[in-house]
Amino acid sequence: MIIEDKFHQAIEKYSLLRQNDSVLVALSAGPDSTMLLYLLHKIRNKYKLKLSAVYINHQIRKEAAKEEAMFCRNLCESLNIKLHIIEKDIPKLSKKLKKGIEETGRDFRYQTFKELSDKSGFTKVALGHHADDRVETILFRVIRGTGRQGLLGIQPKRGNYIRPLYFMTKDEIIRYLNRKKIDYCTDQSNSDSRYTRNYIRNELLPELRKKLNPAVESSLLNLSETIAEEEKYLTELTEKKLKKIYSESQGGKILLNTEMLKKSDLWLRRRIFRNVLSKFSENGQQLNKDTIDMIDDFLYSAKTALSLPGRLMIRKAEDVLVLSHNKKLSFQKKLVVDKVLRIKQLRYVVSVEVKNITETELVKKRQSFFGQFDYSKLTPPFAIRTIGVADRFSPLGLNGSKKIGDYLTDKKIAPVFRDEIPVVTDKKGIFWLVGFEIENRAKIDKHTKEVLEIEFKSEK
Repeated sequence: MIIEDKFHQAIEKYSLLRQNDSVLVALSAGPDSTMLLYLLHKIRNKYKLKLSAVYINHQIRKEAAKEEAMFCRNLCESLNIKLHIIEKDIPKLSKKLKKGIEETGRDFRYQTFKELSDKSGFTKVALGHHADDRVETILFRVIRGTGRQGLLGIQPKRGNYIRPLYFMTKDEIIRYLNRKKIDYCTDQSNSDSRYTRNYIRNELLPELRKKLNPAVESSLLNLSETIAEEEKYLTELTEKKLKKIYSESQGGKILLNTEMLKKSDLWLRRRIFRNVLSKFSENGQQLNKDTIDMIDDFLYSAKTALSLPGRLMIRKAEDVLVLSHNKKLSFQKKLVVDKVLRIKQLRYVVSVEVKNITETELVKKRQSFFGQFDYSKLTPPFAIRTIGVADRFSPLGLNGSKKIGDYLTDKKIAPVFRDEIPVVTDKKGIFWLVGFEIENRAKIDKHTKEVLEIEFKSEK
């Protein structure tokens, strides 16, 4: 099969491109990304693509990087493609973050792709990973320790990231470029086996071919593709179970039904935990087996809270596990009459109006997220905020005041959810515990002439 056919096969089989896509190509000046840019340029009219490229200078190889940047400029200029050049001192950043250079560089690249996509509206980011990269990734994960999903290796499509060279080998890419007389740059650091990827490519794989299996790459790719087919079925089972046991709180905490979890097989529980953790993890750092097993042990333990990597926390509340960031929600915002306020942290839109008593319909049965108050009894400015530790209020019908914490305990509201319950205040203090009760002093009576109406609508 010729190169162009393999390229089209990947695009069609995995639906990598759509008409009018705006594509950002990750360009390194090496053979893989150079060919990727050429092939995308060849089909740009067929798909009506808007192409741009980005070259990232990691400031590791100073002189070589200058040559690569110039090569990328000339290449993009010849193809009439806009080029973004980004520079970052990765060695310096690596020391600051106390992470390896490879990991730091990778994280920065993906951060850059996301920022450019958000800013310029790119619908796809095209990466030059090929079949050899897939093999190296599988081996790397096996050596480091992985489960079934890790054996999938690099996938042709993940979100808006696409890899059209998925079926091509490095040798095929080099031969194609040489045959077409297309120039590219050679990264001399690729021969430095101090880097893990280079060691696998330059030393480990040749030894495996020589002593164990001349077709080791094909064997690993076949394994990956077999698992990929099985994963489709297992993913469907996982998603079906998640629909039954998964929910979200108003503030974005993830809730999992403990009884249904315990009735599930271990393999399914692990997949569920991995799925929900991925919602909090952009780079997958906390998705390792140790973390998954920690959560499973916690499920059956007497513990009520567990700290997880990535500044996450998992807690037990009645019949659910609650996964969230370990920092409590905290905010305070002004409420202005006739203005709409969006509370991003709780996914609420809040509207505030003052109406004449004759122009509004009084709600006989109080509603949790719609409050009506005697405007004359309140003193602006109004605000909405999270509950404080010492907060007290005088709920309607109660003589005297009560600590809000005690009130919520009586209502059987677990502490883990209390940072999602806002209070509305005026100059004198709290007059509404949203979702529960208003204060005595704010109630409407026969003397009320103007009504303050506050409504919370969920954006969930």
